[in-house]
Amino acid sequence: MFQVIAMWNLSRPHEEMKNIVEKVELRGYNPETFLTGEFTNKIANKEIKPLSVSNIADKYCPTRRDLYFYKGINRLSRRGQQKTWGIEAGNVVEDYIKRVFKSKNIKTNAYESLIKRGNNIYEEFVEEKRSSLKRLKSLEQSSLGAKEGDTDWLLTLLNNNGRAELSIRILHSLLKENGFLDSDHIKITEQLHPNPRQIGISLGIKPDFIVPEFAIVGDIKSGVEFKDHFQLTCTGYALAYENEKGKGNDINWGIIYFFPTRNPSWYVRPLTFAQIYIFPIDDYLRQWFLDIRDEAYSIISQKEPPDFPPEDQRENCKYCKFKNHCINEGLELENSE
Repeated sequence: MFQVIAMWNLSRPHEEMKNIVEKVELRGYNPETFLTGEFTNKIANKEIKPLSVSNIADKYCPTRRDLYFYKGINRLSRRGQQKTWGIEAGNVVEDYIKRVFKSKNIKTNAYESLIKRGNNIYEEFVEEKRSSLKRLKSLEQSSLGAKEGDTDWLLTLLNNNGRAELSIRILHSLLKENGFLDSDHIKITEQLHPNPRQIGISLGIKPDFIVPEFAIVGDIKSGVEFKDHFQLTCTGYALAYENEKGKGNDINWGIIYFFPTRNPSWYVRPLTFAQIYIFPIDDYLRQWFLDIRDEAYSIISQKEPPDFPPEDQRENCKYCKFKNHCINEGLELENSE
């Protein structure tokens, strides 16, 4: 998270790229962004439930069967969902990054002291999350896409990333000045309460961090590689914030804090660190989110789930928590044991 502060202050996108966001028209308070009457009525009549930002933006299944099983009219019970290593690892990553950000400041000019402080934070975290990490370890054997040792290596990456964050925090304390982004500006997990019947986003959603003073919303993502649709999460939160707060409370910038949980290669485990993506939430991204939102509401309103993905688009199926259900219904996967 301190990398977010440093990269924002060094790049100053709200000055260098301000002409892009000045042209935005699809704000969350503008009627052009509202749901159609068909879906608004279904929400009002409780035929369907409002969708969260992640329900809309996290498009892993090409036909969105996963969304239907989770939120559709004939959705599955929780017992029909399979836990995956990737989802559980993402929760661990998010908790650790926030733990480091909230830790007490450290005053040192020596690497040894910084490493010691980082190790202390890490050890306290591991002790507190012992049961969660045990579950994550067990999923190495049952979840395709993860292999033995991935959990231990993930913890190594987290510990090293924590130390890097602390070092950037010290650097920022030396460089900070008025008018620049500081840690005090960043709000962690603040709830948003948009109008679901207008914008189609559920109440009580929580962006990972938001900086209203700088018109920023951010999300922590993890996985093997950065995906295009990660930017849609920030877009959804921007629309939700604008819908709740009204005109004059615009969100113009998205930041993705992407943490690689593992390397796709079976031959090497390199030390990797968080990657920061800063982008304007322009009308292109907003229209993309709105189109996917409308598609999502159309899908969950149907009596039957969508078809299986085409055979050449099933690479994500083996990581899906509904994989076993689809296999029982006839889905064929290579190496699906």
